[in-house]
Amino acid sequence: MDNHPFHELVASDGARAIIALDGAHVTSWIPAKESENRLFVSARSTYGPGHAIRGGIPIIFPQFGAFGPLAQHGFARRRRWMALDTTTVAGHATFGLHDDDETRALWPHAFEATLQVKVGGPSLAVTLTVHNSGESELTFTAAFHPYFAVRQAFGALVEGLSGCRYRDSLRDGGVFDERDAQLTISGPLDRIYYNAPDRVIVRDGDRVMTIEKSGFPEVVVWNPGAEGTRSRTDFLEGEEHAMLCVEAALIEYPLLLAPGASWTGAQRMTASTQ
Repeated sequence: MDNHPFHELVASDGARAIIALDGAHVTSWIPAKESENRLFVSARSTYGPGHAIRGGIPIIFPQFGAFGPLAQHGFARRRRWMALDTTTVAGHATFGLHDDDETRALWPHAFEATLQVKVGGPSLAVTLTVHNSGESELTFTAAFHPYFAVRQAFGALVEGLSGCRYRDSLRDGGVFDERDAQLTISGPLDRIYYNAPDRVIVRDGDRVMTIEKSGFPEVVVWNPGAEGTRSRTDFLEGEEHAMLCVEAALIEYPLLLAPGASWTGAQRMTASTQ
């Protein structure tokens, strides 16, 4: 395990989270008084420096998707972060990443990023802060990319996106208006919802996930479908039924950050039953 170390958080009420230092990647979250992991990680996921874990909560920075010159979703999820204060408060930890020769060769900017993870009761909160430590402006896009463990993805409902404009990657990047009060997941889906509300709800049978965001204007909803898991070596065939991504994101308008300035975005997830 030394090649891909993990840190475990345990809150006083028994809520737990596990974070891999590679990517500062939350790989497990079990709310208090529950026994099931609310995050999905593929049985075929790879780990370690340079690898992107398939599942959990990847940090997307400084580029979302392929919307730019960098590799898919940027480099933060493939870099080893440093644990900053993982022992001071039960259920709380902070991790840091800053520029170095390798990142500047890809993206020529000086920056400091921190991820705060807090777990307790029925909730998990992740907060990303980016500080421009250089002498020139920088721009970036970013997201949290949580893979939620669901009992049956096809039939899950997402509430709160009615009336939003969205980009549909599965329809040649066309832009449409969401007219349904509930988005029903029935197959592969890859949508960016613009100017999305700061609270959406995922219903998975009798399980409910309330997702709250700040600092991120968009919400992404993604499921790869059968072909998507079959064509990716770090998925098991059929795992599309067990996961659904609902993500806080900053995509449409890249953030311009002045020298010395900072930006913060957060996503809070609360698990319950109905």
